[in-house]
Amino acid sequence: MRDTQLIFVEGLPGLGKTTTASWLAARLRAERLPANLYLESQPGHPINVGGDLHPAGDVTGEIYFQRYGPASFIQESLARWQAFVDDAVRGDAISVLDSYPFQNSVRILLQMDAPFDDMREYTTQVETLVMPLRPVLIYLSHRDMAHASQHFSRIAAQRGKAWLDYVVMVITHCPYATARRLAGYDGVLAFMRDYKQLTDALLRESHLPRIVLSDCAGEWDTCYRRIVEFLEPAEEDN
Repeated sequence: MRDTQLIFVEGLPGLGKTTTASWLAARLRAERLPANLYLESQPGHPINVGGDLHPAGDVTGEIYFQRYGPASFIQESLARWQAFVDDAVRGDAISVLDSYPFQNSVRILLQMDAPFDDMREYTTQVETLVMPLRPVLIYLSHRDMAHASQHFSRIAAQRGKAWLDYVVMVITHCPYATARRLAGYDGVLAFMRDYKQLTDALLRESHLPRIVLSDCAGEWDTCYRRIVEFLEPAEEDN
């Protein structure tokens, strides 16, 4: 196993992050490796700013965006990251984080209409804080935005109207969407295009060792095999 205590599982919504993170934690435990799994919206999540107010799961975020702005979000988030790292380095478990470092942090900063430079500096600080855990990133991706839109439409059809209504509310009821008059399903797609451009840019600047997997739907055996290969010990660990 690669020498790491922190595995990020990340990507745009609907790509299988939670399923992949859960599979990975189960595999690590089957190999008798201690693993802590942190799913996106689990109660008491140590990294989610605002605790139960954090807009994930079934929380839409209206109160959240009244209480937090970019500066207060970043301040609390970095404090939570520091506490998380301090706790993790004292143990030997591998933490598997679903929807981090971007979806549950940068996505929210974008919704707050934070300046790009602030978001870039924030992600740099997060990477610096977690380096004692020797982090790696598993990133699930699309070929391009057209494919992302098609995939999102399929997911919406599969998950039904209630899920889509929630996504529309959580994505469009925020400062970023309000300032740009983004509304309804088209507003969600417009936000997703902007969010993908942002995360693509931050991914290019990231120094995290990573594997990027495109179009895993229908090819999960292949993607999981590549993840296993990626997590094999690096040459410098041998």
